[in-house]
Formats: sequence, C-alpha cells, structure tokens
Amino acid sequence: MKHSIAPFAFLLLAVAWLGGCAQSGPSPQQPSLLAAQQTVSTETGERKRLFYIGLALYAETWSENDVVELADELRQTSDFEVVPLIASNFSATPKRKYPIADDKAIAKLVNTATEAAKPGDVVFVHISTHGARGVLARQVGDKEPTAITARALAHQLAPLAGHPTVLVISACYSGSLIADLRAPDRIIVTAARADRSSFGCAAGNRHTDFGDAELHGFAERGRSLRQVFAAIRDDVARMEQKDRLKPSEPQVWVGADVTDLYDAPAF
Repeated sequence: MKHSIAPFAFLLLAVAWLGGCAQSGPSPQQPSLLAAQQTVSTETGERKRLFYIGLALYAETWSENDVVELADELRQTSDFEVVPLIASNFSATPKRKYPIADDKAIAKLVNTATEAAKPGDVVFVHISTHGARGVLARQVGDKEPTAITARALAHQLAPLAGHPTVLVISACYSGSLIADLRAPDRIIVTAARADRSSFGCAAGNRHTDFGDAELHGFAERGRSLRQVFAAIRDDVARMEQKDRLKPSEPQVWVGADVTDLYDAPAF
C-alpha cells in the first residue's frame, strides 16, 4: 500500500522553537566527507562536470536510495562527468558509508562544489525527505525529527550563486519552498505542489513514487530537463491514478539565466 506523510504537526512546532535552521547534535565517528566518495578532480577535461549533491535527510531506506541511485543513473546516461557528493541520515550498520547530513556536512558539500565548479559545469542538488508547508524534515537514526525551513535551506545553498544549479526536492508540500529558493541561475523541481502530499514514503519502501519516476525519467539518453521532468510528471500521475490517490502535481520553476540548460539535450 502506498503511503504519504500527513502534515507534520511536530515540524510546525519545531519551526516555532528553532526559529530557523535545525541543528542536529554532534556526529561521533563520522567518515571524512569525501573519504567514501569520488575525489573531486581539479583538472579540466573535455566533458563538463555535474556536481551532484545528494542529501538523504530522513533515516529511512527510501531517502538514501532516492539520492544514491539517481547519482548512479546520471553517471550512466548524462553527457556530464558526474561528481557525487552525498550525505545521508540513514544507516543500517555501525559503519557509515556516507557522512550524516547535518548543517556542517551540507556546508562542506556545497562549498566543495562551489570551489571546484568551472564555467560550463552544473550543480545538481537532490533532496529526499518528508515535508510540510515551508519546511523539510531531518531525522538522524532514531532521534526526533527536526525541521529545516525554506529560508534556512536558501541560506545553505547561497554559496552556489553564479553556478547553474538544478534543485530537486522530493517531499510532501515541497512546492511551498519554491518562493524562498528561486534564483536566476536555478531550476527548481518539487515532487508536489505547495498544498499536496507526495507518495511512496512508507518505511521500508525502496523508493518514493517520485524517486522511482526520476530513475525512469533519466534512464533515456539525450533528453533535456524539460523532457525528463515531463516524463516524471506523467509517470507520477499514472501511479497516483492507479492507486486512486489525490494528484501530487510535481512543480517546475526555471530561472531566467538557465532556460538554455532546461532545454539542452544533455541528460
């Protein structure tokens, strides 16, 4: 059975007392941010690079699978040399494969991409988690979830200004974050409109419905982002209609400086 997360009362309460970006506690024995990931090359090659910042903010399998497996898909099908920079709050074993996606880790991943990206390179930020209006959930292990507000996320991504960026947010009500995240050099895609849930985020699921549709959408070579996201919307609508769910209606917003990127057949 498909599941969505109901509007998070705890998230709304969290926003009230956090007053901004949620801070998670110290993360003992975290691996180096790039230790288990591809080292960023500073050499200029023929292929343009895609700095893929994958943030699995929730401590369930679908959150990590959504971001990790899309990175793998893009490495196989896109025209870019993909540089994966991943942090995840899911861990089934004591030895972590990825660093915890706390504020410190997010800042390091963003700064790594910002400093290494050259003209022609693209940054792709992919977030998978639960959400409510104006906020995203973050859970580490069995700790209580905390909230990241849209404005706090905008602040975390601010160093990317000047770099063409694709921002994909897979969460309920994720369309409500668009207004605070808009920038001329940014393409924003959300799994749902501002007042709708997205589906498939039951504990134990391999992917969310949106995450599954992303893998299918990017599987065909030579597509533009416009074509990819049209395919994703159609796939999500088909799944929701089959299960008689209220349509989530994924959203797309394109900044004035990246319309060419949106239509380039590079994916």
